[in-house]
Amino acid sequence: MLRKSIVCPNNLIFIGFLCLEFNFKNMKIFYFFLAFIFLISDNAFSQINFSRDTTISVMENANGFKHAWVGGINAMQPSEIDLNLDGINDLILFDRTGNKLTPFLDINGEYIFAPEYRSAFSNHLHDWVIFADYNCDGKQDIFTYSSGGIAVLKNTSTTSLSFNMVTSLLLSDYGTTNINLYVSAVDIPAISDIDNDGDLDILTFSIIGGFVEYHRNMAMELTGSCDTLAFQYEKACWGNFFEGLNSYLINCTACSPDSCSPAYTATTYSKQKHSGSTLLAIDVDDDSDKDLILGDISYNNLNLLINGGDSANANISAIDSIFPANNNNTIGADIHLFPAPFYLDVTHDGIKDLVVTTNSQANSENFESVWLYANSGTNTQPDFNFVSKSFLQEDMIDLGEGAYPVFFDYNNDSLMDIVVGNYGYHNVSGNDVSGLALFKNIGTTTQASYDLITRDFVGISNINLNISLNIPALNIYPAFGDLNGDGDKDLIVGDADGKLHYFTNNGGLISSFTLAVADYENIDVGYFAAPQIIDVNRDGLLDLLIGDKTGQISFLPNNGTATNAVFDTLISNFGGIDVDSAYISSGFSTPHLVDLDGEYHLYVGSFTGSIYHYNNIDGNLSGSFNLISGVEQNILEGAKTALSIQDINDDQIPDMIIGNYCGGLSYFSGDTLTTNLNNFIEGKQLLLYPNPTNKHLFLQTKVNGKIQIHNILGELLFSEVKTKQNHRIDISKLPAGIYIIKLENFTSKFVKE
Repeated sequence: MLRKSIVCPNNLIFIGFLCLEFNFKNMKIFYFFLAFIFLISDNAFSQINFSRDTTISVMENANGFKHAWVGGINAMQPSEIDLNLDGINDLILFDRTGNKLTPFLDINGEYIFAPEYRSAFSNHLHDWVIFADYNCDGKQDIFTYSSGGIAVLKNTSTTSLSFNMVTSLLLSDYGTTNINLYVSAVDIPAISDIDNDGDLDILTFSIIGGFVEYHRNMAMELTGSCDTLAFQYEKACWGNFFEGLNSYLINCTACSPDSCSPAYTATTYSKQKHSGSTLLAIDVDDDSDKDLILGDISYNNLNLLINGGDSANANISAIDSIFPANNNNTIGADIHLFPAPFYLDVTHDGIKDLVVTTNSQANSENFESVWLYANSGTNTQPDFNFVSKSFLQEDMIDLGEGAYPVFFDYNNDSLMDIVVGNYGYHNVSGNDVSGLALFKNIGTTTQASYDLITRDFVGISNINLNISLNIPALNIYPAFGDLNGDGDKDLIVGDADGKLHYFTNNGGLISSFTLAVADYENIDVGYFAAPQIIDVNRDGLLDLLIGDKTGQISFLPNNGTATNAVFDTLISNFGGIDVDSAYISSGFSTPHLVDLDGEYHLYVGSFTGSIYHYNNIDGNLSGSFNLISGVEQNILEGAKTALSIQDINDDQIPDMIIGNYCGGLSYFSGDTLTTNLNNFIEGKQLLLYPNPTNKHLFLQTKVNGKIQIHNILGELLFSEVKTKQNHRIDISKLPAGIYIIKLENFTSKFVKE
């Protein structure tokens, strides 16, 4: 076919199919057609740039949450560290539930959430973390669990926070050989200067339990400097005491239960199991030796063990089992399971306070699990006074264990409310209670604001959905959609047993739900069903997507009608998805399918906290989807993430809310929705967004190399070596036009508006 040439007058240029005067007035039209041309030449997809937003207000019972969107707390370990290098200690919370880090800056005596500092910390942190300055340079280093012992990371900060691994497994001299200094994953050791010689020593329970080992740091003795880690096995039973299952025996003459009490025989001793203990070594009576505060998985109180010896020869002489109760009627610590003590200044007065949390990842109190005792004494002679059972926790959204959010307009006022399911609230009785929390949007169409009006929406905590046991279900995961064609959205909830339960909406303007069918259509996906109701195949009928514990997703097409949904076909392994597959049937997939500019995108939360992003879904329901990102925009909010996407501020750009295992929520606003002109080039090595742009260009790369930006004349305007990750380049000072960007052998283009 011959194509007729089009010639424009001298003062006009041909753009697309028009002759236009090339001036600033028509610049936007020019860029539109450039984008159009690029779109037909490149494989395009929609992309949202999500930005963390903590400004949306949330309240409960007329009290505002100061740190609403921080992400919750379960089993956290607090530490002091100077995050911004201003000479003032800030606060960082490590939560062993999902290995989640929550940094706070100390700004004028007030804690300000600062998630940007998470990236400075290694992904080696898990189970327990202790910040302590081992080399006496005034900077807090990191001691954390390593398989069979302790890993150490040195604080190498100069102009910004940074750490380098010193050793992945700390050794100790046992006399004949150096072997790993053993610390259990469920214990927390005491890392402190036990002998008062200027370097850090370690107390930890022996591998058989019962006795505390003393590993002495010989750095000062060997080198005259603390800038080394040279441990030797000094004593097998520091303090001469034995910890039984529910009691302590003192004045032991040797490391054997038989020497402590005739009641303990070799037979009974062999049956004792060391399942978890926490140690904190501080001087509480100002006698220049370390006493010991000890928590254990076997009881709910803290025990103060008084050192009646000295720094060289410790000897536990007395035990206070109601610590830190005092003459001011301060109550003793009482954590339902496995209390853990921490000594740090959180009241901004320069004096260390006592913070007590749980060290249990499950089955312990997770709603009032951070007890604060302010110190009105000194660091070596403290006087602890009870302040709160939910320090910091009371200032953030915390729904117990697990948070599964869904946007839903429950009162039909065109404002997006939020319904959040959870695994449950743990309690002393052991009968966990799951529920639905309802956050009513009391803001406007352009500015959301939320009021937590109930933690038991639908009264689901009192409905016996577990038919076999005739008890309420656990792990309630909500989904909404009109399944009976009456014009309002019904409710389906998944549970821990992999079942679904159907509630009809019988309300008018205000949604009101009634249980219609438990064990809906006998659907069973194994464990931890996470449903979404959406028209997957675009046939006008609402279908089901269900995530589960394995990490895969099931697709159940609606084979019924708009007024009578029928889900009698289950298609497993939807899209070939298996998130966190390395964890062997522990992916905990939570799917959320969303239409972006007419194209389906699938976001999936997971066990590790990674958010997986897929496209190539439409017309490919029986095939494997395209993985765009395994850690979407480097968003990591803790383990067992679940998400929902919806435009809540009427800017035509979807926003995202994320729940996690700690029972908290994080909110991210969508600040860019574009059709990208550049897909990953050459096997997805380079992604640019947004495009066109007028201020910032975001780059996602999978290779290391030099990023270069050239104008259309080939002139080099920018050059910088980048590592494989996400980057933001400020292009606001570049004139409007077309630019070429290169990464090693990969080339793409973008438009500056």
